[in-house]
Amino acid sequence: MSFSLSRTLRALRLPLFCALLWWVGAGSAQATITCTADMTNLAFGSVDLVDGSTPSSPTATLSYNCTNNSTTAEQVRICFNIGDGDEGLTNFNPRVMKSGTNSLKFQLYQGTSNVIWGSSGNGTVPNPFVTTFTVPRRTSGTIPGVFSGSTTMRGDLIALQGAVPPGAYQDNFGTVHTSITFSSSTGATPAACGGTAADNFPFVVTANVAKSCLVTADPLNFGTIDGLPGMADRDRFSTINVTCTTPTSYTVALTPSNNSTTGAGSMTPTGGVPGNTDAVPYRLYSNAGRSVSWGSVIGTNTVAGTGTGAAQSLTVYGRVLGSNVNVRPDSYLDTVTVTVTY
Repeated sequence: MSFSLSRTLRALRLPLFCALLWWVGAGSAQATITCTADMTNLAFGSVDLVDGSTPSSPTATLSYNCTNNSTTAEQVRICFNIGDGDEGLTNFNPRVMKSGTNSLKFQLYQGTSNVIWGSSGNGTVPNPFVTTFTVPRRTSGTIPGVFSGSTTMRGDLIALQGAVPPGAYQDNFGTVHTSITFSSSTGATPAACGGTAADNFPFVVTANVAKSCLVTADPLNFGTIDGLPGMADRDRFSTINVTCTTPTSYTVALTPSNNSTTGAGSMTPTGGVPGNTDAVPYRLYSNAGRSVSWGSVIGTNTVAGTGTGAAQSLTVYGRVLGSNVNVRPDSYLDTVTVTVTY
């Protein structure tokens, strides 16, 4: 009975002893090359999507650092991979920032190039930032060799997004959306980055879409008129184009150069006729029947609207009052100020 028990105990100890040796060996192993990186945040700041200008292209900086614990210099090929971000899931080209349920499209590029910064194995944007370098050997006993570098990431907003509502937008590239892979060799530089995962470099992309409006206006030309008393009224119209962010409420006020608040202006001579001080009176209206004056008192005689991100056309109806005309032949002009309040 005792012999049988002794054999049973030895049979139990052997697998335990082997497992213990394996665990000690794994714990004492040391990686030769280690790499870390940090990326600064990318901020577009306040952007105006309807004024016709091109938003700035901000940059962020990737800083990386690799150390070598061996006594031999190592050649490294390293890939810095960027995915789609928390708010832009599955959106790679273009990428997407979010403000609530609203989206703002953008893209990330490698430096000043037009190469989209992507990740290895991504069929849509398969281009991580790749670089190669030599990490010097360990020196002075335990002091590792170090190689440090940096590169620039550029951000661009996609054009023609005037319909995007104002708001604070962001896409968070957390740890699951960035990664580093690399390969190293004491001989030739590796041909691929391999699958050694090293670190992450999380960052955030932000933009604040500003509430804004853009206005343009066509001339209101009354043509050639009879300057004698009793002429018929001369009616003409023009167009004002207003583009405002969605869903921005706005009002449009018209103010002739005489500062009339009711749209009653006066054209003065510009043709150079000596001593001509005559004037041609006119009025501005917001309806084709010319019964509703278009002036500059908000809420009383202005025109209101709500932006859609696209140009909205407003018609200005003008009339030269024939009964008030008795002027010398000349060219007459006035400037009307269009004011959009939002």
